[in-house]
Amino acid sequence: HTILGAPDAAVLERAVSHLPQLFLTLARAGVPSRDLGRVLSLQHDAVVARLIDFSIWRHGPAPEAWAWLDLGSAARREFTLSSDQDNGLAYAGSGDDIDAYFARLGQEVNMGLARCGVGVDNNGVLAGDRRWRMSKPAWLSTFDECLHEPDESHLIRATVAFDFRPAAGGLALAPELTARMRAAREFPQFMRLLARSASGYPVALGFRGQLATERDGDHAGRLDIKRGGIIPVVNLVRYHALATGVTISSTVDRIEAVAAAGGVERGEADALAEAFESITRARFAHHAELIAAGQPADNHVDPGALAPIAHAELREALQIVKRAQKRLMV
Repeated sequence: HTILGAPDAAVLERAVSHLPQLFLTLARAGVPSRDLGRVLSLQHDAVVARLIDFSIWRHGPAPEAWAWLDLGSAARREFTLSSDQDNGLAYAGSGDDIDAYFARLGQEVNMGLARCGVGVDNNGVLAGDRRWRMSKPAWLSTFDECLHEPDESHLIRATVAFDFRPAAGGLALAPELTARMRAAREFPQFMRLLARSASGYPVALGFRGQLATERDGDHAGRLDIKRGGIIPVVNLVRYHALATGVTISSTVDRIEAVAAAGGVERGEADALAEAFESITRARFAHHAELIAAGQPADNHVDPGALAPIAHAELREALQIVKRAQKRLMV
């Protein structure tokens, strides 16, 4: 309520500065990881909505119907305090004047999120970027191209854009995009590329099955739990969802829907859901430790600092993911 009622950017930024303490309080109270992700996603959506309000107040009403699209973890309602921005904009109509309005809107919201501590995506998946801000027909055409013209470039775009959720605005877009996602299994070449990507994404395990850490750089000796744990699970589950015609965005909900539809055996689905929960729990425990120490949350876990049970649980979770990848290769 404080975020949504913020009269200006300064008040909004002060309100957002309390989110780490809110997260720490909920984590210490034993709130499940899945619910923590939903709480943070709700706060993220509230911040986006208020920043959009500020931009519209400054520049006047939008010239066309529009929709702000959450992508990635925000779309899956799995946002964290270390998540970067992943977002896009869709609008009805076309023309330079119309795009100029939405370019400014996207850039102002992106900059506002950055001031609120939500980092800018390194790959430029931002509503202020022309590649992720386009008319509704262009969005539909982009989804079609991913399926009809599968290559590495389109595959990368699909792995981002196929996790989407309209978070603000009134443009009806989701049903048509969802219909294209549901039809993905009818495109075998695209599905083969997706399977290869999902099965080949590196898991943070060494040759002998031990937790693998970075060898050099600023995070040498630490395990990137996002890249080596979360992303491999998300990629795997996204493949199984599309292969089964499931269009739900949440990873855990996808797993359940795929199992219910017979896309994977119940035992494998339960193991993947448990692995995702274990990895997320380790990630959030790391975040809580950093916040309690007055440091910003990140994804670089020191395996040597984990308690024996937590170490074994994370290792087993990553092994489950690795085995699921190997089954997909067959």
